[in-house]
Amino acid sequence: MTDVGLEASRFFNVRDSLYKRDRRSPLNIILNIIIVFFCVLLALELSFNALFGGIYVIDKSMTPTLIGASTATSAGGDFIYIDKSAKPNYGDIVVVYRETGDGTKGNIIKRVVAFGGDTVELINGVLKVNGEVVDESYLDPNYNIPNDDYNSYGEHTVSDGCMFLLGDNRNVSSDSRQGIDYPMENLVGVVPKWSIKLKSLTTKFYTFFNFTFWGK
Repeated sequence: MTDVGLEASRFFNVRDSLYKRDRRSPLNIILNIIIVFFCVLLALELSFNALFGGIYVIDKSMTPTLIGASTATSAGGDFIYIDKSAKPNYGDIVVVYRETGDGTKGNIIKRVVAFGGDTVELINGVLKVNGEVVDESYLDPNYNIPNDDYNSYGEHTVSDGCMFLLGDNRNVSSDSRQGIDYPMENLVGVVPKWSIKLKSLTTKFYTFFNFTFWGK
């Protein structure tokens, strides 16, 4: 073997030896684990965001189930998630898009109590759907005063393809009692039950990063 060939052979042997040692080093293994962990975390985050969206609750219409802040930039409200692909059922809390006659646009959060073709009636705060009293144990009597005129609503048949929505704070909520049946096509998402259960935790994270952390 020539001198040039011998030197080249030694060079590649040394390089391969260093490469093998580097791949097996504890530091390299730890770095690979960290990279894989963050890749998996990023994939989960992207998948979650594709299915769910975050909502910061504003106003008092869903009290006491959900606490609303006075404005979108002030602390005090609950932060929850909505399932953007779910179909609502009776009693579900939903977020819908609303555009009022005065040009006001935005999302509202309410509870679905009836669908197209159902007959709805409120008698002194007692909800009837298709003539049967609905169990609304989620309501607080303090927010559903029976003798309040607003908590009585004459018999009404919900339009096809629409939802009849009520706020849990029946005393003040602006909802379907204003003569509005909300089209299903305006549905933004359904609030999953797990989001309600975890609202305290998710709200703390949201409040920290959006208000406390930034000093708002």
